[in-house]
Amino acid sequence: MAGRPLPPNPVRPPVLHRPIPAGRHRDSRPPPRLKRATSCRTRWFDLVRQGKATPVGPAGPGVDEAASGGAVQLRWRRRARATRWPAGMGMAGWRWLRRSRRLPRNRLRAGAVSEIRRIPHRGGQVQAPRQGVGPVYQRRYTVRVSDAPLPAAQLIERLGDDLNAASPVEVAVFDKTSGTSRRLEVGDEYVVHMPGPWNCPVRVVERTPVSFRFATLHGHMEAGEIEFRARDVPDGLVFTIESWARSADRLAYVLYERLGIAKEMQLHMWAHFCTRAAEMSGGRIVGDVEVSTERADVTEPGRWQRLLAGTVTASFARTFALAARLRERPLHPRGLVVEATLILHGTSRYWGVPFLDDRAELPGQVRLSRALGLPSALPDVLGLALRWRQPRTGGTQATAELLLATTGHARLGRHLLRPARRWSPAFYGSLLAHRAGDRRVLVGAAARRAQRVPGGLGPLARALDERPLLLDLLVATEFGPWERFGELRLHGPARTDDSEPTRFNPALNPVPELPPAGLLQQVRGPTYTAVQRRRRGTSQGGGPMKRSTRVLRRMRQYHADLRRLPLNFDPSRYDMSRPQRGWHVDDYRQPLPAEPPGPPVAGGSWEAARSLVRNYAYADRRIIREVCHSGPPEPGRNMLLEGRFYGLRFLLGLRVGDVVDGVVERDGHQARVWGWNYGTLEGHLERGQMDQEVRKWLDTGEVEFHVHAFSQRAPIPNPIVRLGFILFGRFTQVRFYRRACRRMEKLTKAALAAQRRAPGNEPARPRAG
Repeated sequence: MAGRPLPPNPVRPPVLHRPIPAGRHRDSRPPPRLKRATSCRTRWFDLVRQGKATPVGPAGPGVDEAASGGAVQLRWRRRARATRWPAGMGMAGWRWLRRSRRLPRNRLRAGAVSEIRRIPHRGGQVQAPRQGVGPVYQRRYTVRVSDAPLPAAQLIERLGDDLNAASPVEVAVFDKTSGTSRRLEVGDEYVVHMPGPWNCPVRVVERTPVSFRFATLHGHMEAGEIEFRARDVPDGLVFTIESWARSADRLAYVLYERLGIAKEMQLHMWAHFCTRAAEMSGGRIVGDVEVSTERADVTEPGRWQRLLAGTVTASFARTFALAARLRERPLHPRGLVVEATLILHGTSRYWGVPFLDDRAELPGQVRLSRALGLPSALPDVLGLALRWRQPRTGGTQATAELLLATTGHARLGRHLLRPARRWSPAFYGSLLAHRAGDRRVLVGAAARRAQRVPGGLGPLARALDERPLLLDLLVATEFGPWERFGELRLHGPARTDDSEPTRFNPALNPVPELPPAGLLQQVRGPTYTAVQRRRRGTSQGGGPMKRSTRVLRRMRQYHADLRRLPLNFDPSRYDMSRPQRGWHVDDYRQPLPAEPPGPPVAGGSWEAARSLVRNYAYADRRIIREVCHSGPPEPGRNMLLEGRFYGLRFLLGLRVGDVVDGVVERDGHQARVWGWNYGTLEGHLERGQMDQEVRKWLDTGEVEFHVHAFSQRAPIPNPIVRLGFILFGRFTQVRFYRRACRRMEKLTKAALAAQRRAPGNEPARPRAG
């Protein structure tokens, strides 16, 4: 054997892995410590490339015995992660208090609903925004980075390789559960592990070199999509996270919308993500992370919400309607009406509400009153009702109303009424919240301490005669600090409204972009309407209408449904003072008995004519009549008229637009004017607007009744009615205007004659019939 030659060494093929003896680890050294949440995933990807593991669906990767160590390690990592959630939540809370809570939040002013509708239908396990509950939120988080050496495409590539590099891992960890590559690709699925039972599955639905987008899957707290994108700019880059989503179920809706916990956690998570992404780019962050939000309601309230709101509304409405039988105005029975000036300059933050953001000087009207009407020596809740014309985009204006009462100033006191002994100094708050985007805000007015005005109406009138009363306009979130956004100046002289009450209803005339929010705000509008329309169902002349109960019920329901109907034309598109193609312009002036030059005479021609115009008594009841009495004209109030033509009857819906009450200048002459106009609603036979005014020229004493109409035939589905309107509609219109002028002259003279027969009394109100 010793002298025997050895056989030549065979050439062994190269092997990628040395055989491992049974029972022995591949490497006797301990395995290196894996970093962050991507280490187990990295080892699994290596096993996939070696063919020792196969990817499966959302349940996670299926591995063979060689990968069992990674699976065990992943389970232990999840257990360790659960034990660190309390400390992580504490750290996240500290970061939220120090940074995220103080981030500026702006109004996005984007079409959130239209954006949602542009999202394609994904199908499968994807939770589309249409499947959620509650309002839709479009949120955008933006950070600007200067001098970033990393371009936008490379930053998105790095984030796709390791989302946890930017995520706040103390409260949110991304684990990939489906996909065969380390890089982020369309179709990959992740689970975002969060404290508690809030694990959130998502799927990659879009991927470009500079962006990627996730869609939420079943089991996620939200239904919608979120996009991460970056773009290069001349001095660096801009990184943006934008989401379009709503709560997936009722529990998530309560946590997000009612309690705000999920909203603030989401704010901290994505603001931290933006900050970390900016740091990964290697540049310098410019300013703070910008947070912009737009909120939109896309569904009607649920059945239980409607039931609760209906029950509360009915109880309040009936209570106040019964109280109105004892006293015409159950609350704030007497008051003073004064002219006002709003000087707006905005705040340091952007609210997305023209009233809170714009710089403007607007005229208005204010009514000051005592809630219970107690003697001035006793404290009472003092009310301040404000009405003005708020400019809107496109050059139009909208009537806006705001109700304030004396409340506390502190964070809790602002939600409670507070009786006061003085008009000034005092604090007036809205008490109930309004919605500005996704925030609930309160509006207030603080009378300055430099002026001291006792709480009676008499001392208030004398104080306003001496000098204007100044108040600071304030706004705040429900529990945030107050910020000054303008000034309110009240000018004398003050006048009472005992004979013609001035009524306010902010449910009909909300502040643009600042709608009322909450259940009590929903109850307020119908309650006010029920009290103000307590005489609904009586004729214009004061007697009951001779109709069956069934017909009256049908008309009342039709009248109540008018609030859901829009105008059947856009007033902002037309110049109603001059003829336009396809439109009729009718202008009639009827001279009335004259008065001496100067302001209107008490009980004279102008006051008698104003009462007729206010009550719509000049209309010829053989042609048209008001079938459901709506009370005096107020902006936004609906009217139901019945048009008559040779035995045929047509119900016509109208909405009051503006009420004019003051001195105006026309052609170099001043005139005292009172009047109002209405526009036609969907379903009316016509389209257009009609203005009716009574004027007194102060230099000559002439009094006149003025009617100006801008109209055309509306689309009429019924061919017979359409043909009848083509043949007789225009003739009936002209006949109505001419008869209205003649009736106005006749009824005014009758009222003056009745006044002369009963000296010292108010002008008698002629019957409309």
